[in-house]
Order: sequence, then structure tokens, then C-alpha cells
Amino acid sequence: MCIFPDARRGRNPCSMGLCSFRIKSRSPVCGTSISWRAGKMADEKKTGTPTGQVDALKADKKKTEPKKAAAVPNVAQKPAGAKPKPAGPPKPAIVKQERTPASEGWQEKLLEALGDKVKESYVASGEFTVIVENGSDFNATMAQIHENGFDYMSDISAVDYSKYDGVPKRFALSYHLYSIAENHRLRVKVFLDDGEKLPSVMQIWGTADFHEREAFDLMGIVFTGREGLRRILLPEDWIGHPLRKELSKNDGNEAYTAKLVRKAREDA
Repeated sequence: MCIFPDARRGRNPCSMGLCSFRIKSRSPVCGTSISWRAGKMADEKKTGTPTGQVDALKADKKKTEPKKAAAVPNVAQKPAGAKPKPAGPPKPAIVKQERTPASEGWQEKLLEALGDKVKESYVASGEFTVIVENGSDFNATMAQIHENGFDYMSDISAVDYSKYDGVPKRFALSYHLYSIAENHRLRVKVFLDDGEKLPSVMQIWGTADFHEREAFDLMGIVFTGREGLRRILLPEDWIGHPLRKELSKNDGNEAYTAKLVRKAREDA
């Protein structure tokens, strides 16, 4: 039954002759909404004009109204002669530990044996460090160090200094050596440019195998004169070397990461 009193009395029936009003859903008979009928009747009441003519007048009014111009974004203009923004903060300098010259007998003996092959030497945090250069005599220098009693290599660490000032080249490799008989520790450091290759020392210290593979896997440093230089921590289809400073840890490997996530969800 229609909820509109005038329609029930027959004085103002709906245009379809059926109920056209609803509260929460459309009429099951005609499907017309209450907002539509209320709007039509309000137009007729205000203007005294039949609904069809009201619609026609509204349409003509829209056609004759001038179109509004598109809003122009308020872009601040740079004043003439404005200075460009600075490129950013300068690279920080390397924080150097307090250094002292070699003072123990075995340190001085080693420096004497190596001669001009050592470019710099110092003691820091109780550990003796010598800096050598990469080149054709690099393996001969390392073999001479081995002959002087340093018969065990415990580690090779690689550092990317691309975001720092105060270093001669981008990468530094530190060879951590130990003399089992004398209980002496030595760090041998060498600097490399991006893309510069380094001779392998695996024939001198067998433990260098895994350490060189790790430096290649994570930092992209290539060692020549050896076999089996392949990844050791990351999968073979991984793209790039994640410890290099210019790369995000997942650059180029979104698809690989998504595959791992899918597999983890399947196994869960």
C-alpha cells in the first residue's frame, strides 16, 4: 500500500499508476525510488509546471551556461638568478683509529723482509697492519708473508668505501693472518678500484677458497688464477652483489623474492 496520503486518496497518483516510494529498498512492483518521486513533485509544486517541461527547462539552462575554465595549479615561479639547491652533504671522512709505528721485533723483521712492497704499516687496536698494492708481484708478496711464519688465514673481509672520503680506491680487502707457532696476528690490506681484479691466494692458504667466494658473492670482487669462483651464500640466479653501497638489498630480485614468499606460504 502506498505511504503517500494524496496517492492513496487518488488525488495525486504516481506517474505509473503504481506505488513509487521506498524506505530502504525499491518497490517490488515499479522499482522507482522515493528520492526520484520527491524531487519531481517538489519541482511541480514550486513552478506549477508539469514535470516534463521542468526537465526540458533545466536541460536548456545547462546548455546555455558558460563552461568554467579549468583550474590552473598555483606553481611558484623561480625568481631569476635563483641559486640551485646544494647537491647534498659531503661524504664523511674515514674515522681512523689511533695508530703507532711497529715496535715489536717480529714486526720490524717482517717489514725488513718485505722492503718497498709495503706502502704503509701501523699498529691499531693491538693489531699490526701492512698495506700492499695489487699487481703482478701481489702473489709473491703474500707467499713471502707465508714464509715468515703466517701459515693460517682466518678471514678475508671486503669493504665498500664509495660513500666515504679519504681512501685511495673504492674497495679494501683485508687478509687476516695468524702465526700458529708464534701466536702473532697480521692484517694485510689492499685497495681496489671498481672492476679491478685480484690474484687468488688459494694456492698459498687453502682456507682462502671460501673467503674469496664470499667476497665475490656479496661484493662482486673477482679473483683470478683459480677455479670454482661461484656464489657461496646467495643462490646462483641472484642478481647483483648486495653489500655494494649503490644497491638496494633487493634490486632486480623482486621476482625471486616473490617466488620465495609463495613457496613459504605453500609450505606453511
